[in-house]
Amino acid sequence: MPHTYDLKSRYNFCGKQNNLNIMVSMLKKSAFFLFFFLKIISPTLSQKTYWASKILEFSSERVIPFQTTEYKAVQALGKPNVFPNHVVSTAAWEPSSPDSPNEEFITVGFDTLMSIRQVAIAENYGSGCISKIIALDTESNPHILYNTRNEPAKPLSRGKMLNIFLPQSTSYGIAAIKLFLNTEKIKGPNQIDAIGISESIEPIKATIKVALDAPKEVYRENLGKGVNSRHQEFAPVISGDGKTLFYTRNYLSVFGKEKDQDVWFSTQDKEGNWIKSKNIGYPINNNDKNAVFSVSADGREILLMNKYNRDGKLSPGISRSYRTRDGWAYPDEVKIDNYYNQSPNAEFAISPDGSVMVMSIQRKNTIGKRDLYVSFKKDKNTWTEPVNMGRQLNTFEHDVTPFIAADGKTLYFSTQGLPGFGDNDIFKAQRLDETWQLWSEPENLGSAINTPNWDGYFTIPASGDYAFICSINASKKEDIYRLELPKTAKPEPVAIISGNVLTTTDKKPIEAVLTMTPQNDKLKPEIKNYDPATGAFSFVVPLKEIYDFVPYAKGYLAINETVDLSKEISYREIRKDFYLMPLEAGNKGILNSFTFEQGESKLQAPALKDLDRIAQAMIDFPTLEILFEGHTDNQGDFQLNLKLSEERIEEVKNYLISRGVPAERITTKGWGQTRPLASNATEERRKLNRRVEFTIVKK
Repeated sequence: MPHTYDLKSRYNFCGKQNNLNIMVSMLKKSAFFLFFFLKIISPTLSQKTYWASKILEFSSERVIPFQTTEYKAVQALGKPNVFPNHVVSTAAWEPSSPDSPNEEFITVGFDTLMSIRQVAIAENYGSGCISKIIALDTESNPHILYNTRNEPAKPLSRGKMLNIFLPQSTSYGIAAIKLFLNTEKIKGPNQIDAIGISESIEPIKATIKVALDAPKEVYRENLGKGVNSRHQEFAPVISGDGKTLFYTRNYLSVFGKEKDQDVWFSTQDKEGNWIKSKNIGYPINNNDKNAVFSVSADGREILLMNKYNRDGKLSPGISRSYRTRDGWAYPDEVKIDNYYNQSPNAEFAISPDGSVMVMSIQRKNTIGKRDLYVSFKKDKNTWTEPVNMGRQLNTFEHDVTPFIAADGKTLYFSTQGLPGFGDNDIFKAQRLDETWQLWSEPENLGSAINTPNWDGYFTIPASGDYAFICSINASKKEDIYRLELPKTAKPEPVAIISGNVLTTTDKKPIEAVLTMTPQNDKLKPEIKNYDPATGAFSFVVPLKEIYDFVPYAKGYLAINETVDLSKEISYREIRKDFYLMPLEAGNKGILNSFTFEQGESKLQAPALKDLDRIAQAMIDFPTLEILFEGHTDNQGDFQLNLKLSEERIEEVKNYLISRGVPAERITTKGWGQTRPLASNATEERRKLNRRVEFTIVKK
């Protein structure tokens, strides 16, 4: 019994009753006019390929228990999923009974009604079994386009694009195409990946969407014995600065059986060589399967496979661990709302700012097998329910090993569900909005990066110069390689800002909270806890922006600093220390956020944030008294400048009083232009002189 879609009753083209009530009722009203209208006004339309958009009926489809879309008729819709790879794939339609004496068929419809000069069938595997092709016009009349039923079988080809050219454009609009398959003619699986039509005689081809100007050759460097061994190494994760590589190693017994799975890491020496790897040890590794998925931008947090229970056992889920003074902390569970995974496997990736998680899992609404989902951070250890990232990224195959680049916009993942060069290939897509649902069409990174074998676990440091990738080597074993990343495959350039938080008095590191706030309101602030015992802080930030940095520790006043990257166009590593002033009598500082327009005394928004912190400190320490001093440049009248400096400093006092600080604990003094910090020769230098200084009078 045939299977039908969108029809009240099925139809055929073999002399039996044709009944297309639904289709005909729609087409007769509008499609006939539309067909001739498009023929007249759209000469460029004829050059486009239109792929089938709906299934009307089919004879059978291969069924896999507990799967929803594998080998199903819907796999014949749209652009080719796998072709021209010519491998047996779940992302193509395959009848249920190969080598059957019974003729199989499938009928597909199109969104665009048009006359045609060509039909193209992507025969993914077992090509040569198509015995007949019939077109259905708007009146349900059949037209034979191709017929080889009485011809002998041709030599077997694994797959090909069957292009059927017509002597002239059809005088009728094409509503549907029906294929008949003699699967007995070509033994083994017979798969149809896509069905297309065109008014052009230029052959329809299945193409791989490769990144523009992708290189033909890329040097792939095996990381050598320092990282790779006779065992299986996979799932590399590189730190933002590119100097530490985490990965997973599968131990194999002498009999080839898997014994254990641990997390290892290697670091670079001064010459750039990878030193001999070390086992990361307890508590990350135990007697179960351990793997690291992602590392934070500053290298202080890692995301791990499985939930680490306090009894030492693992259970499905994910965990995270922080680097402490004593090493890696015992992993805590990462809680995701309504999280479940119907696959035994999964991978996860974290955005550079730590606010977004992309995961490869299988759920009830999965398009194919494993899909890419996104989740957003709610608080310190809780995330929102995963949301499917849509058909632009997800295919009918496994979509796996996601990696979010340092720019927070570029996503790399591995799949066999898009046309490629072999098994799983690596693709690149760009995020187009803040929902993480709208993406550019994925681009294959090219045959120089993707091999005929399985390729995945693509990871890139913030510099974007190199990528680390997992591939099958000549011994059929997974190893980790490094390759120089071509320009077309690189994400957008970023900067790494790293350093320490120091005291203004003795320049010693101090434990603090450091907040980075972009002046662009569309970007999110980031907060990091700085601990001198675990090393420098590190922020990975987009270029062409301006960032404010404010450290905080109780008993200290922050010295606000601004890092201007608005004119930067290429990757940079910036070493920058930030300072805290101890609340001790005699300590003095400049409020860098205080900038005034020439001749103006109005406080700007950044200055108000600094004053809020000072107000809070004066409330926390009820005996704290501070002297504020105002200064101007030398432009204009001397007496007017003196008056202006007094007005500016009075604005400061009034604001602090409004925030609850008693007036008697605030002293002010205006100096006008008498105490310049810099030359007044240029406007940039004069800005430095239009400032506010403060001195702690009493603690």
